[in-house]
Amino acid sequence: MGVYLKTFNHMQNTFFLSKVLMLSILWLSNGQVSAQSGEWKLERETEELKVYLRDAADSDIKEIKIETTLDASLDAVVSVLKDVPVYSDWVYKCLEANRLEASTNTSSLYYCKLDFPWPMSDRDFIAKSQLRQDPNSRTVYIDVKGLPNYKPAKDNIVRITNLSIHYELVPLSAKSVQMTYRLHSDPGGSIPAWLVNMVVDNGPTNTVKGMREKLKESKYQNANLAFLK
Repeated sequence: MGVYLKTFNHMQNTFFLSKVLMLSILWLSNGQVSAQSGEWKLERETEELKVYLRDAADSDIKEIKIETTLDASLDAVVSVLKDVPVYSDWVYKCLEANRLEASTNTSSLYYCKLDFPWPMSDRDFIAKSQLRQDPNSRTVYIDVKGLPNYKPAKDNIVRITNLSIHYELVPLSAKSVQMTYRLHSDPGGSIPAWLVNMVVDNGPTNTVKGMREKLKESKYQNANLAFLK
């Protein structure tokens, strides 16, 4: 009888461990699936731009993508994006922007303060951009990542801790660039995700429209950046 009970207990333990292992595998698999971003869905389309949204990985805030053609040279578009002090002229709700270190051809570290409607507190972020160009296609890629801990947060301003921006700039001609702009950001604070998602495309859409207007200035139309091919 003792041998039988020992064998039975061993079988029970083996069965239990097998169930735990199977549940662990299923849990990990589900975790991997949930961590993947969703499919892009066209939200709206105009003559000037296409706006897409998708579920973001590990966030309740949706990711946005805008595709548009800009009537400007590649040099002009890059010049506008690198001209941090004038962001307040065209970036939606930008109150101030300044460099935190000297800019180089391929990188910028900067601070930006954003106006949020009352009674919400204004937001700010610190970010670093990195630029690279494909020497064959001449396509320019710019990645912007938030660095929330680079400097202490300011009183009465909510620091945006989650920020990721990606630009893909494809030159179509001497005066035409196809731009793909992707943004994922969480404004933080106590704003519920469902409310953010209702207006998540408002700021980026207006920012792209502001860029279009800024690109009309002769300062950018005549830009010539020696480091670009």
